[in-house]
Amino acid sequence: MKHFLQGIALASALAVLSAPAAALTPSCQAEMDKHGLVRLEVINKINGFQKKRPTAQQACAVFGQLVKAEADMMKWMEDNQQWCQLPEPFVEDFRKNIQQGVKARGQVCTAAKKEAQARAQGGAPRGPAPGSGVQLPKGAL
Repeated sequence: MKHFLQGIALASALAVLSAPAAALTPSCQAEMDKHGLVRLEVINKINGFQKKRPTAQQACAVFGQLVKAEADMMKWMEDNQQWCQLPEPFVEDFRKNIQQGVKARGQVCTAAKKEAQARAQGGAPRGPAPGSGVQLPKGAL
């Protein structure tokens, strides 16, 4: 899990910090920063999972927030790519990186759904007990 969370932080920092700052107008930079900060706040929540492991439902909700923040940022990039002179490789790299968040959300939310189904059927949930945390997907995000 530690490597997974480090990968998230590294990928995010690289994606936002590798923007061609010199090429952006102040208004473009401000908008990009605004989207980047929303995304970073969610990533910080995910990094907080190292200290307090979430339930599957909590992790699913936070990864849903990550996917939404990245989708909003991607839409802004696509809508403003020409105006803000964002290089195609930068936009394309971000597009590829957000697929990792989508994949992680799918894995975590599938675990949450299975846990909820097991509870609804009166059985004990498979995997961690409520409040004991969920094993997050491994790998860079």
